[in-house]
Amino acid sequence: MLSFFIMFLIVGGVLAVVIDNADTAKLVIILISIVWAFVFGPWAILTFFELVLAYAFVKKLKKDC
Repeated sequence: MLSFFIMFLIVGGVLAVVIDNADTAKLVIILISIVWAFVFGPWAILTFFELVLAYAFVKKLKKDC
C-alpha cells in the first residue's frame, strides 16, 4: 500500500504542475477517485486525500517561488 501512497502523491503533484485551473484539477482528482473506487472500493477515499494533499503542497511551493 505504500507504493500506492507514493504513486498518488506523485500524480497529485503532476496535476498541480500540468493543470493551472483549480476547478479543472478538482474535477480530475474526483474522477480519478471515482475510477479508483471501482478498482479498490473504499480505498478511493484515501486516494482522494492523497491527491488533494499533493496538489495543495505543490501549488503552495509554486506560489512561494
